Amino acid sequence: MPHVHAPGLVLQLDPVTLSKHGATCTWSDDPELSAQQYFVCIESNKTDALWVPLFGGPAPGRRGIAATAKSGHPRWTRSSSFFHPAQVIRISHKATQRAAEAAYDQSSPKVPNRMAAEQLPPLAEFPAATAFIPMSAGVVSRYA
Repeated sequence: MPHVHAPGLVLQLDPVTLSKHGATCTWSDDPELSAQQYFVCIESNKTDALWVPLFGGPAPGRRGIAATAKSGHPRWTRSSSFFHPAQVIRISHKATQRAAEAAYDQSSPKVPNRMAAEQLPPLAEFPAATAFIPMSAGVVSRYA
């Protein structure tokens, strides 16, 4: 049974799979996504959702996520997490499911990886819907 894609859900997703299945993003440079990249859902509708890539280390412009905001699998809860407010990706629910399978996501619908709602970055911090471009091989993992 697949996850319910709702704000706060955190999944490991494979960026190459996302690219192959029509994901769009708000960046054109390489954010160095890994083959098992964590993403947090910040908004969802019937067909797709907005996801923010999460990184294990700080970098210019990135903001940290409090460890107390995390629940789920220990691999997720024990790692440091940062996001960049210029980076968001729109992914269909079917592509999300495929990318989670390809990344060997370890959460489950009964014990999902989550981020507390009050800790989610506000949607207003991210680029507008007009900023999305097709995700291409040039912006996906160097490690695939």
